Amino acid sequence: MLAPAQCGRSAPNPPMERAHLLQALRRRQFQPFLQPIVGVDGAWQGAEILMRWQHPQAGVLAPAIFLERLSDEGLLAATTRQMLHQVRVAWERAPACLRQPFVLSFNACGEQLQSEALVAQCQAWLHRLQWPQLRLMIEMPERGADLGPEYCRSLFARCERADIAIALDDFGVGDARLHQLACGRISCLKLDRSFVAAMQDNSLYSRLIETIVTLAAEFDAIVTAEGIETLWQWQRLRQMGVRRFQGYYFARPLAMPDFFRQMQRRPSVAATIEPARERGGQHGD
Repeated sequence: MLAPAQCGRSAPNPPMERAHLLQALRRRQFQPFLQPIVGVDGAWQGAEILMRWQHPQAGVLAPAIFLERLSDEGLLAATTRQMLHQVRVAWERAPACLRQPFVLSFNACGEQLQSEALVAQCQAWLHRLQWPQLRLMIEMPERGADLGPEYCRSLFARCERADIAIALDDFGVGDARLHQLACGRISCLKLDRSFVAAMQDNSLYSRLIETIVTLAAEFDAIVTAEGIETLWQWQRLRQMGVRRFQGYYFARPLAMPDFFRQMQRRPSVAATIEPARERGGQHGD
């Protein structure tokens, strides 16, 4: 989920006409940030690639400010591909020796999901890195992903053959296209942050989360809870059977150099890692 992060803004929102967005895309102002995804023991098991706009006047802008405009102008797919390219280059410059599988997930927009090229692009991305421990996960939005059962079966089959994982993002707050669970291998259901925020004051949300965990298990999928901000939330969700977690309690979305520096200090995930080379235009939280 492309959630807002702590992004400072020193000026009002900049102009977002198509020409401005194209210029930002050409100048690589849309920067990838990574937010760790942790397991029940707190060890990093992966990360979600999130988008930030490093604007020269307005500062670092969260996706809520510009994402819809990119989509309206038909530029979201190109921007996402550029994010993946930047992430791959950063990992090539800071090679890590991973002791366990590590999953990088990204949000695919409708244009990408409907493209026959998506799976091949993911395969090429992994082939360039050639790390057997590193996997890609495509996050499909429950809202706005108007894909019929027949197409989903084809897409999921191609992903499974290519060893590309599929996650259903924003699970429970969209259009509830439950047929997707019956169309092929789903690796993960991403529990929306609104469920996590509400469960302490409303016990019905806890029951609902437990039901989602049970549903996921029926289809051999795991649940990742987003928006974890307190120790109590983490402990309660573990008791309910959630196995992966993401949120400010563990880490804010990190610029690539900051991500690698923190990863270097986590021996349970990375055996050795060389410091990433600083590159201009990157900004941490």
